[in-house]
Amino acid sequence: MPDIDIPIWVINLKRDVARKDFMVEQLERLGLPYELIEAVDGSTLSEEEMSIVSPELSEQRIYRQLTHGEIGCALSHIRLWERMVREDIPEVLIFEDDVLIGRNMVDILLNREKLPQNWEHINFTAWARVVPFGDFIFDIYRAAKFLERPFSTTAYLLTKSGAEKLLEKVYPLHIPIDDYFSISGLNSYGVEPQVAALMRSESSVGVRLRGTKPKPKFWKRKRREFIEMIRAILIFCGIRSEWIVAANAKLHALLGSSQQKD
Repeated sequence: MPDIDIPIWVINLKRDVARKDFMVEQLERLGLPYELIEAVDGSTLSEEEMSIVSPELSEQRIYRQLTHGEIGCALSHIRLWERMVREDIPEVLIFEDDVLIGRNMVDILLNREKLPQNWEHINFTAWARVVPFGDFIFDIYRAAKFLERPFSTTAYLLTKSGAEKLLEKVYPLHIPIDDYFSISGLNSYGVEPQVAALMRSESSVGVRLRGTKPKPKFWKRKRREFIEMIRAILIFCGIRSEWIVAANAKLHALLGSSQQKD
């Protein structure tokens, strides 16, 4: 087992047994120690849990109110940040329960001293353009600066100072939790190429706007899941998201011109 000297916390809704098993199998195969953390269920929020939310500020900032799913997701992460500060934990790796973890994640964790000295947050799955810089952390992996606001709380490293900055900004809660990483003054970086990928469009821990759209039919849903799986594998192999989007657009253009000729 690799000598990983930081806690690894996996957020999982108690009812999502398949997702828990998926994460446990990966982490045990990689020899990574972990602790399962029960997520806050957005469908059973108490009055006390809802009291941290400001619907008025949400309407001002994002022109809508947060869904219960978003609030549950936010509380799940906030409680871990509070635990870091309360227990004086210097660094933590946090996963939601729908992440494909590359085997080189272990080597990156073992070589954290090669990350930028001032890092407070490493976002492993952000869908944002980046520019790699500095020395190699391991093999072909380097730290990367974000060229646009990164979103995603799916897989990230966080320091205690980063947790403190987040907690200073998060109350009252009024925007989705991943937005706070961009407005809290964190020294935030990515890793290029990606060493982790979201296996589906959203983890059920952090689902947004649930119930606002009609549920797609079975085959349409399966087709979407298949496309997301292929996309995640391509990103995991180092192919950038924007390249995939461009290739998809070219394919549709070719198919369109072919149909016109017919």
